[in-house]
Amino acid sequence: MPKHKITLKPQHSGGYLAILTDEHSNFVEFGKCQSEERDGKRHITGPSTRGLMGWVFDLWPIGGGLFHATVTDNRDWLIVFHDCETVMNAGQKCIEGWTNDVRTLEPAEKRAAA
Repeated sequence: MPKHKITLKPQHSGGYLAILTDEHSNFVEFGKCQSEERDGKRHITGPSTRGLMGWVFDLWPIGGGLFHATVTDNRDWLIVFHDCETVMNAGQKCIEGWTNDVRTLEPAEKRAAA
C-alpha cells in the first residue's frame, strides 16, 4: 500500500486546495494553489498553509488524462506522484494520486559543488 496520498480539489474562490497525507494520517495542506503557465503546460502550484510549513506543491498534465505532482520542502525531501487521475469525491471532481516515491535531496552545498 502506498504511504503518501495527494488530493487536489477546486475551491469556491477560484483557486485550489491540495492535501498531502501519509500512512499515519499526518497532513500538509496547500490552501492557496493557483494555476499558472510554465514550459507550455498548465501547472497548479502553491505553498503549504497548514501542517508542515515551507513545503511547495506542483501538479501538471502528462497526457491521457493523467497528472504528475511533486511536493517538496526544497531542502531535504521530494515526494513524487507519477500517475494522478481525476476521481469523484463526494460528488466533486478531484485529482488524486498515491506514491511510495520519497527522495532525499542533497544538501545545497553538495549540489553547488557538483
